[in-house]
Amino acid sequence: MSNKEIVEALKDSSKDGKKDIFEVSGVRIQVKPVSAMLIQHITSTIKDPKPPLVPNMDKDGKLEENPFDPAYVAGMQEAQTKRATATSDAMVMFGLDLLDGLPEDETWMTNLQHLEKRGLIDLSGFDFTDPFDKVFAFKKFVAGTNFIIMEVTRVSGVSQVDIDAATNSFRGNETQ
Repeated sequence: MSNKEIVEALKDSSKDGKKDIFEVSGVRIQVKPVSAMLIQHITSTIKDPKPPLVPNMDKDGKLEENPFDPAYVAGMQEAQTKRATATSDAMVMFGLDLLDGLPEDETWMTNLQHLEKRGLIDLSGFDFTDPFDKVFAFKKFVAGTNFIIMEVTRVSGVSQVDIDAATNSFRGNETQ
């Protein structure tokens, strides 16, 4: 896609001059495109595990990959989950702009901490005294609704077909 086509696509994505502005939990959010190269670089850092080698007795004990090994299958699922989480985090971080900043009412944070106390989420990676971490936590757990993430995906020029193709391209995920 040329720069001119990208600019035209961004113009087309605006709604009544508002440029993809939505309200979630009382906060206005502008949805912005996320670089495909950023997503590609992030996902490429998460490597698939190597399948174990097992002797094939039908071929004189020649070592062959066993893609059905339970530990390997679990490792592949873990890598796919990490890719999905990393992609979602990048979409949230770069694709959501809080136009009014964080809400003054911090009930959202109290609710998250309650969920953590019940063992339902892990907030150990967040320092709520750090303004960046606090904003990211709000974007990730409150503002990053499925609809908003789909809007970020849309304005980024990624279709569901592209997402499905990328997901299926990971080893062990091929459609049968």
